[in-house]
Order: sequence, then structure tokens, then C-alpha cells
Amino acid sequence: MNEAPLRRGTFPLTTALATLVAVAYLAILAASAPATGYVRDEGYYFRAAQEYGGWWDVLFSKRFTEAFSKDEIARHFSFNTEHPALVKLSQGLTHRVLHDGLGFTGPAQGYRFAGLLFGALSLLGTFFLGRALVSAPVGLLAALLLATIPRYFYDAQLACFDVPMTAMWAWSLYFFWRGFTAPEDKAKRRALAAGVVFGLALATKLNALFLPFVFVLVWLSSVDFSTLRFHRTASGGRDLYLPAIPWVLLACAIVGPLVFVAHWPWLWHETFLRIGKYIGFHLHHEHYPIRYFGEVLVKPPFPIAFPFVMSVYTIPGPLLVLGTFGLLIATLRGLTRRAPAEVLLAVATLLPIVMIALPSSPIFGGVKHWHNAMPTLCILAARLVFEAARVVSEAKPAWARATPVALSALVLLPGALGIIASHPNGIGYYNELAGGFRGGAELGMQRSFWGGLNRPLMEEIAKLPSGTRVFFDHSNWDAIRMYQKEGTLPRHIHFANEARQADAATLFEDRENATQEDAIWDVVGTRPVAGVYADEVTLVQLYAKRLTTRP
Repeated sequence: MNEAPLRRGTFPLTTALATLVAVAYLAILAASAPATGYVRDEGYYFRAAQEYGGWWDVLFSKRFTEAFSKDEIARHFSFNTEHPALVKLSQGLTHRVLHDGLGFTGPAQGYRFAGLLFGALSLLGTFFLGRALVSAPVGLLAALLLATIPRYFYDAQLACFDVPMTAMWAWSLYFFWRGFTAPEDKAKRRALAAGVVFGLALATKLNALFLPFVFVLVWLSSVDFSTLRFHRTASGGRDLYLPAIPWVLLACAIVGPLVFVAHWPWLWHETFLRIGKYIGFHLHHEHYPIRYFGEVLVKPPFPIAFPFVMSVYTIPGPLLVLGTFGLLIATLRGLTRRAPAEVLLAVATLLPIVMIALPSSPIFGGVKHWHNAMPTLCILAARLVFEAARVVSEAKPAWARATPVALSALVLLPGALGIIASHPNGIGYYNELAGGFRGGAELGMQRSFWGGLNRPLMEEIAKLPSGTRVFFDHSNWDAIRMYQKEGTLPRHIHFANEARQADAATLFEDRENATQEDAIWDVVGTRPVAGVYADEVTLVQLYAKRLTTRP
């Protein structure tokens, strides 16, 4: 199933197809993203990208040397220091090029385009990783499986960090594997490349700090522990001979942190103090409420089963079943055969989920926090599809060509249909096992996060009288200001910080909103004038004073 060795200058068909898939995914994301509302976090990242982007203006000007001064760095990088700068610098750059320079996009989509690019890169990274570990066809199908996860598709449209982290996680695994398996004459060069890519992963989001666990376990699975013994020296003493540490591990340990510090001007001054504050922020992260089987979870300890249950209910059925069996097979092979490729696939899939399963881990972001487990899960599922196709082809040789295509189409279809059915409200998607939107609601699960579902109500809000003060549930001022910049929300509509100050209000249908609901009903009224619904499930509703139109 593996591709034949490539001659220099060749470009295999599967690589061309994977590139085409990534480009098509980018185009689909770009076309669909404007209909997807701005989530709360995006408001902060829009602002951060704007401020960070100002540093580019200084760097590429006659004031070049001032870009490295402590005051200039503080001016541009003091906001949102709880996340690295790579994604926000990328957002600032794409905004300046695509919106300010070329006028190809609106303001928000200029920032979001960086995330769209990372989404396309995540498919390519999954393809190359699957090709390296199994085969090119498996890598191609794995990329398509990743593209058709509805929750992932939703997050890929946003100016956030989770899809970029997934992309860099996949690319880090790929470059590590290339360095780990490199022939001796290429080992140092590939190790250096792996160190740089791992550094870029560190520069994307905190999740990358856990990649070394994968790297070390893969190395240990290849070590012959029978060689660990004491040897008598010429002087009569004894020395313990240890296996040589691969160049790729050394490069990741040395080059990775250097790239991390180099990419983030904020760390160029008071380096260790600021790195400590960055890590400390996440060690003591604030917790936000989330609904889980009808219960509102606010403080740890959280249920260990949470990420596993949410995966069962949000990953499309075929991918879930095949990926689970593939994971069990890889784990068994990794333990019994000590096969490094199997260890990589198993650990890289399990680790992101297990980290969220820890009772103290924040869970308010839902499934996005373990998106980085999806590339290897998709590879494991795709491998089973082709193994099944091989069995069918051996039994029915006449079906040999059609079987892989037919099976691939069958496993891709539910996810693709889920995207179509849930867009632009994909954050509330639940799979066929849960029973869709309605099943998720009946199970008592979270229906939405962070204000993105306010977007479909903007047309109704725009009709409200001039001067109307609107409380936008789960949305911050920076996100609302972006709607005004885009022209989606007229400037005669004013932002209210609290429901009790408002003439109109949106309300998300989640139990943690009971206090806001009381305030809205007391001040604005009890009858909604518009709403966003999916499969007759209420997601968000609009209330306005003196308007009594029945919903």
C-alpha cells in the first residue's frame, strides 16, 4: 500500500490530490465563514491581531531598529499575553494584505483568513503524516475525514487557536517521524527541521508542550533495553552504557524553545519571568460553566468521562467507530510488538483526550480542546477502511478498484451531511448517535458557546429603533464592534453591558443563563420576537421591549 520510492523531482498523484483537497477546503471555508458569527474569544483576538499587526508596520519601516526596543514591544504586545504570538501575528499580516492592501476581504475575514490557511495546512499535515506512517491513500482519506468533522469545520472558520494547533501538531509529528527514521546522512538536517517545526507548534498554543511525551515514548519503543548494562572500564570501575539519544530529540529540546522565544517579541525582555507567567496563567485557568447531561459544571473536579463522552456524541459515526477500533489495534500492536509507528498513532490520539479527562482540566471549550487528537484518529480510521477494502477485493477481484472508493464515500458521507445541516450553527452539532441537535438537547448537553449564534439575529436587530441598547448574550464589545465595521450591525444600535440596562437582548438557551433570563424577562419582556432554531431546538432568542409579535 505504501508509495514506491520517489525519484527527485517527481510529484505523486496522491500528493497532488491532497493539495487540491486542501485548496478546495480553504475555498469552502472562505465562502462559508462570513455566515458564521463571531465568538467571544475572537473579539479579543481581533484586537490583539490589530495591535500585533502594528508591529509589522514598525518592523518594515525606517524605524526598523525601534521594533526591538522594550517600549515599542510593550506598545504592541502587552495585550493577550496568555497565548503565543504566531497566530495573532499571522492574523495581523493577512488582515493587512487581504483587507487593507488588496481589499479582497472584509475586516473580520481578513483576520480569519490566517485561521483558514491553518485549516488547509492541517489537512496537508494529516496527509503527509498518514503517508509516512501507513500509505499515501490512507493519508488522503484521513485528510478528507478530518475535513468532514462538523465541529472541526466550524472551528476552522474562526480566528482562534485550536485548528492552528491541530495543524502544527500534525506537522510536528510528521517532521519528528522523518527525523526519527532518517538515514544517518540525513539525520541532522531532518532533526533541525523537526526542531524548527516543533518550535512553531510551541508558538501556536500551549498544547504543544505535550508533544515531547509522544516523541520520547516513540523513541523508547525502539530501544533495546537488553543493551542497558554495566561495562568494566580499564581502570577497574563500571560504566553504564545508555542508548544514544536521537538527533531529532536533541533538536526538539534545543531548537524548539529557541524558536518559541524568537517568535514572540514579548519574551525578548524579562524572558524567564514572562514565560513563567504564561505557563502559570494556564495552570490556574479560570473555569466557565458548561452543561453536561443537564447539570451545569462550573468548578473542578470535572467528570473524567467528559472528553470521551463528548467525542462519542460529536464525531461522525463511521469515523468514531473505525477510529476507536483502529486505536485499540494500534495500542495492542504498540504494546506487543513495540512498533514505533503504532506507538505514535496511539499516544498522539490518546494524549490530548486524556489531558482534558484530568479532573482539574478546564472543559469549557468543549471538543475544540482535543481537536489535535483528530489527525491520528483519522489516520487510524482510514487504515481500517483500506484494510477492509483489501479483504473485499481479495474475495471479489472484480470489485478491486471500486471498493476503496465506495467505502471511502460511505464513511465520509455522514460528516459531510452534518456540516451541510449544521452550518452556520455547527458549534451545536451532535452526531447520529446522539440524535442530532434535538438529541443533544434531550440529553441535556451544551447547545452553544461564546456568542457566535447571535449572527443570524443581526438582521432583526438592525430593524430596531435608533438608539436601542442591546444586550448580546455571550458576546463582548470587540465582537460587536466588528459586526459594525463589517456593516452587519448598524451603528444606531448600542451595546449594553447588562440585560438590566437593555431595551433588547439575546438569550442563549442554556441553564447557566438563568440569571440573565430573569433580568431579561423583568426588564425587556417574556415573549421572544425572533430566534435561531435547529430541528425545532431553540439555540438563541431575541427579546425587545414593546414588540409583541408571536415567535
